[in-house]
Amino acid sequence: MGRKLLGASGPPQGAAAGRSGVLPVGAFPRDRRRHLGLILNRALVYAVLTAVVGAVYFGIIAVAAGLGSWAGLVAALAAGALFHPVRQRVQEFADRLFKVERDPYRVADRLNQSVQRASGPVEALESAATAIRQALKADGVAVEVLLSDGSLRRVCDGEPGEQATPLIWHGRPVGRLLLEGEPPDPGLLDMLVRHLAEVAHAVRLTADLQRSRERILATREEERRRLRRDLHDGLGPTLASLAMTVDEARLRLSKDPAAVDPLLRRVRSQMATAIGDVRDLVYGLRPPALDDLGLEGALRLFGQAPGPRVDVVTEGSLDGLPAAVEVAVYRIVQEALTNVRRHAGATACLVSLARTDEELRVAVCDDGVGLPPRPPAGVGLTSMRERAAETGGTCTAGRREGGGTEIVARLPLH
Repeated sequence: MGRKLLGASGPPQGAAAGRSGVLPVGAFPRDRRRHLGLILNRALVYAVLTAVVGAVYFGIIAVAAGLGSWAGLVAALAAGALFHPVRQRVQEFADRLFKVERDPYRVADRLNQSVQRASGPVEALESAATAIRQALKADGVAVEVLLSDGSLRRVCDGEPGEQATPLIWHGRPVGRLLLEGEPPDPGLLDMLVRHLAEVAHAVRLTADLQRSRERILATREEERRRLRRDLHDGLGPTLASLAMTVDEARLRLSKDPAAVDPLLRRVRSQMATAIGDVRDLVYGLRPPALDDLGLEGALRLFGQAPGPRVDVVTEGSLDGLPAAVEVAVYRIVQEALTNVRRHAGATACLVSLARTDEELRVAVCDDGVGLPPRPPAGVGLTSMRERAAETGGTCTAGRREGGGTEIVARLPLH
């Protein structure tokens, strides 16, 4: 902006300066304005301080001239005692005059108040960006939050630059703060960044929660659609055909009893078909092996399929697990063993389950080729992570020491 004003068309710069006496404040680059304000601030403070301390010193000497050599000592002690409190009061006045905030705690309190007044995490992030811009006297501020799906959510106030400061929450990057130029006070910036990282993490959690709600809603509606289709197109026509066959047998019973037997045979066949349809619907809601064999037995049964040898080892009792945890473990192990048989080229695989009072740890290890250094987020790995996340747990996949792949899921039990 400053360059545009200095280079604008019109009378020569010298003529404009001659008429107005000074250049417009906006004609100076921002760094020069900041330095000019700092110089004026300090000049005012030390000028007033020199005048007050000098007046006190020479006033005491003039009043206590009768004390002889003691007058200078008394004046020096009085001036020294007044130096710090006078400087503090004058500095506060100068800071208010030039709108400079030096107390980081006051800045942090102002930032927290603006965040608390916001109606939601995203609005809080916008308020925090405005408060940080005002505190740092920046031309513009931008906050970029790194969401869990890899996308960025950006909030701007003004025209930010490319000076980036990472936002770290508990050792993990959650985004970055963009400023124009170097910050005037690195200590103040560091304090503001720590507070901003909390807000960025809240925005990230809110986005994850919304995405989880949308995924649950979509999954629920898809399940309802599947059930409706199965009931309408499968079980419904079968039951309707059963009713029609029974009516036909009832009508023929008095007139042609010999023709009833084939109709009853047809009813029996249709009933078997209906029972199979009902069983398929039930199996789709929950794996039947979990109810028939328990979690450990279901995993051992699935491990007997053709392919590498699968050993199942447990620590602690698996009785009384929450139903959601049982299904999540079964699906995670099922997906992991499917990947081992299809892609790992392994000869052996170990499934271990360890239960504590707080969580169930599930690990699937194989001696195959292992994952690449940066494995792609395929359908299988994504499905396992989502299964664990639905119960509030985590699922990680990586290379195993000695070769192969190791998948570890931690699922909370409460």
